[in-house]
Amino acid sequence: MHRRRFLNYISALVASTAFTLKGFSQENKMLSRSIPGTNEFLPVIGLGSPEEFINITSEGKNLPKSLIDIMLKMGGKVIDTPAFFRPDVPIIGDIINEMGVKNDLFLIGKSTVNGKEASRIHLEKLVANLNKRPIDALLIHNMRQMDIQWPMLKDWKEKGLVRYIGVSMVPRRNRFDAYEALEKFMTNENPDIIMTGYSMTQPWPGDRITPLAKDKGIAVIAAEAFKTLEDGAYFAVTAGKEIPEWVKEYNINSWAQFSLKWIISDPAITTVVTETGKIEHVIDNMGAGFGNLPDRETRNRMRELLYSFV
Repeated sequence: MHRRRFLNYISALVASTAFTLKGFSQENKMLSRSIPGTNEFLPVIGLGSPEEFINITSEGKNLPKSLIDIMLKMGGKVIDTPAFFRPDVPIIGDIINEMGVKNDLFLIGKSTVNGKEASRIHLEKLVANLNKRPIDALLIHNMRQMDIQWPMLKDWKEKGLVRYIGVSMVPRRNRFDAYEALEKFMTNENPDIIMTGYSMTQPWPGDRITPLAKDKGIAVIAAEAFKTLEDGAYFAVTAGKEIPEWVKEYNINSWAQFSLKWIISDPAITTVVTETGKIEHVIDNMGAGFGNLPDRETRNRMRELLYSFV
C-alpha cells in the first residue's frame, strides 16, 4: 500500500477506535487482573508477535507502531515479544524505543536456545533489544533445558535483572505428558508466570493447569486463542455463521471476541495475547476486554455451539 494511502487508512481506523470507545466511561475500563501476590494489574487482552514485529514489511515501521498505539489507546499493555529464532534481531525493540512507550508496556521475552553460555548471551541480547531494565518477564520457551535455564532465571531475578520469571508450554493435542511436566514444575517451583495454549477446542489447561495456577498464585498468559481444532482453522469454521443474540449481553460482537471472552472468563487467566498484523483485528480483539464475562453455564453453551459447526 502506498505510504500516503496507508497513513490515511491508519487515521481512519484511529478515528473509528475513538468513536468506538466514546461509549465507555472512565469507570468502564478494560478488565484487568492482578499478578497474584502483587498489586500490579495487567489488562486481559494483549499482543503477541506477528511478522510485523520481527521484520520490516512493505509498510515500514508505520504498521507495527500503529498496532502498538491502538493497543495502548484501548487500554492494553502486554506484549509477548518475538522469540529470537532467527539470526536477525527483531525490529520490535527499535519500534518501542522510537515510540517512547517501553515504560507503558509489560514486555515478555522468551529464552529459545540451548546451553548455559548461549542462553546467557541470548537473554542479554533480548534485553538489549527491548532496552528495558529490569525486563518485565522472562520465560523459558517450551521448558527447554530446565536444569540449566531455570537456575539462570532465578539468579537474574535475585539480581534485579528481571521482575517475573516462568515458562511457556504449548503442547500439541493429546500431549498430556507435557501438561504433566508443567503441572509438576508449577507444584515444585512456584513460578511467577506460565504461558500456555488455551481455547474452546484446546481446553485441557482448564482441567488442571489453570486451577493449579489459581491455587498456587501463578499468573497465566493464554496464547493460541484462534489456533483451534487440528489445523487451527477457527475462522474457517465460524465463517458465514451469525453471532447468536444470547452472547451479545457479554459484549461479544465477533467470533474473535467469542473465543477471547470464553478464555478470559476463566478466573485464573491473567492475560490473552493474540498475534495479528491488522489494525482492525487489534481493535476487535481488544474489544473483548470490555463488558460482562460469561458464567460457567454460558461457557459450556459457547463450546457446544462452536462444536456444532464442525
